[in-house]
Amino acid sequence: MINQYEVPAYIEDHIPALKKALHQFPAIFHVYDTVGCFSEYTGRQLREQNYAIAGKCLQVAGRLYEKGNEVVKGAITRVFVPALSQIPLGDALSRIRIYSLIPDAIYGLYIQQQLSSHGNR
Repeated sequence: MINQYEVPAYIEDHIPALKKALHQFPAIFHVYDTVGCFSEYTGRQLREQNYAIAGKCLQVAGRLYEKGNEVVKGAITRVFVPALSQIPLGDALSRIRIYSLIPDAIYGLYIQQQLSSHGNR
């Protein structure tokens, strides 16, 4: 089980481009800051249509949710998934592409977030 103190290293191991960004704040003690930084990076990759990198980020998020303790799962649920659902989906092809990248572990959370955020508009 991955705990909140292991999250920065786990992300860095899989997404080396985030190493410097994650060290700009004491992320080891702030899992929500770490996941926020990670979600911003993932969102940027999706908006720029860097689907290979975005897919890798989404897989990491899915694994963190699957293997994380309750604190880690909470950070993915409260920070990563809402940030992911704020990303404009564009045309139908982009939407299908993004949906196909989201791992099963967080897909339900993503759809639930999409439905609740669209219901509040």
